[in-house]
Amino acid sequence: MTTSNRPHILLITTDQQRFDALGINGNPVLETPNLDRLAATGTNFSRCYSTCPVCIPARRTLLSGQHPTTHGLRGYQDGLDWDPPFTMPGLLSAAGYHTQLVGKLHMHPLGKRYGFDHMVLSDTSNWRPTSSRIQRNDYVRWLRRHGVEEHPHLHGIGSNSRLVNTWPLEDRYHHNNWLAQEAAQFLCEDRDPKSPFFMHLSFFQPHPPLVPTASYLERYERKQMPGPEIGEWAEELSQRTRPGLAADSAVGPFDEAIIKRAQAAYYALINHIDDCVAYVLDRWREHGNPRANEPLYVIYSSDHGEMLGDHHLFRKNLGYEGSSHIPFFISGFNVDLQPGSCETLCSWEDVLPTVADMAGLTPPGAVDGRSLLPALRGESVETGEPLFGMCHGLHDNYFLVNEELKYIWFPQTGEEQLFNVIHDPKELQDLSADADLLSPMRDRMDPQIRTHGGVEYNRSALRPCGNRLPEVFLAS
Repeated sequence: MTTSNRPHILLITTDQQRFDALGINGNPVLETPNLDRLAATGTNFSRCYSTCPVCIPARRTLLSGQHPTTHGLRGYQDGLDWDPPFTMPGLLSAAGYHTQLVGKLHMHPLGKRYGFDHMVLSDTSNWRPTSSRIQRNDYVRWLRRHGVEEHPHLHGIGSNSRLVNTWPLEDRYHHNNWLAQEAAQFLCEDRDPKSPFFMHLSFFQPHPPLVPTASYLERYERKQMPGPEIGEWAEELSQRTRPGLAADSAVGPFDEAIIKRAQAAYYALINHIDDCVAYVLDRWREHGNPRANEPLYVIYSSDHGEMLGDHHLFRKNLGYEGSSHIPFFISGFNVDLQPGSCETLCSWEDVLPTVADMAGLTPPGAVDGRSLLPALRGESVETGEPLFGMCHGLHDNYFLVNEELKYIWFPQTGEEQLFNVIHDPKELQDLSADADLLSPMRDRMDPQIRTHGGVEYNRSALRPCGNRLPEVFLAS
């Protein structure tokens, strides 16, 4: 395959978007018609998980095709330089692709390109000019050039908060709109027209702060929100009283009105992103432009999810569906696609080998994923199960997902939970009291921990929760 006939590749990622936060994935309230259409005309991977559901480890995985146990970061830790042997954009750049980042990279040091030819960089809309790690923000530079001197976080909402406010500046200055404009400018004006391109359009939201524009927020405040899912095992938290609970607390219970408003704002931000994606693709495929006939793959996913009040939990880091189960589809134009869905377990480890396959390349070193490109042609792909994940942090946890079950282990307390995520996708009933189901999952977890875990998995100290609340959350 020569450089001239290689397909363009557009990778679109959001931050903190859970699997069911797309209409096509069963959400009855959220309006995502443009993304739904893209997913329906390509392959929608319904069982994609983040193997470390927090920002930086997941983004290392995306760049390298490596599991957290390979690239070495198993929880959130900022300020760490990283020098992988190769990266997805670096591999493509070396093969003649024009590689561009627009938005969030969340790598250190700020400005290191990690294989991108050029970056329009804004890791967060919360500009922190006195921080040694977040000084550069191309979005704020753009605001200043347009005469906006106010700090874009006049709304006062924190970057992990469940509280909500409306966007305080004009709608056209919203971070989502800026990203869409920068992406369209690259596609239509700034890219090398003689080379195929790889662009990573990386949205910061729906990660908090939950600050949609008023028009989008009002749309969802008028709707009936479905409310968070509370498992039988989490009912104990419903009885707690926690006055003065911090706005960024990961464990509730939370005020029902505040969670309802958080849901509305979260959906509003995703609806906005849906429209921004439509704008970018409409600019690329403008009527009468020869670009519309060029081959283009479009990949869409998110680094991790958001608990959004489910089981009285907020934020991410956990193996539960709201946190670790993510949207992922591959679509495109003028490329070989057979519309459908794929239920094979997959993860962000698979993105690099898939992108390399699209470009006719072979990764120059070992990766922990495999190409999913055959699925786009309706062919079977090698099974990736069981899928092993973990996240260190406030609630250290390890999890395994196979064709039907999910096993979660909290090493701080030795507690275990077990869910049938096919028949109980909302994880309402913990099955860990069933020894016949639990024992095989322990057998599968044991070698994973021994090989990769870095902690002791003592079978005699394991404590099945038996559909009761894990004590690990009571100390939070």
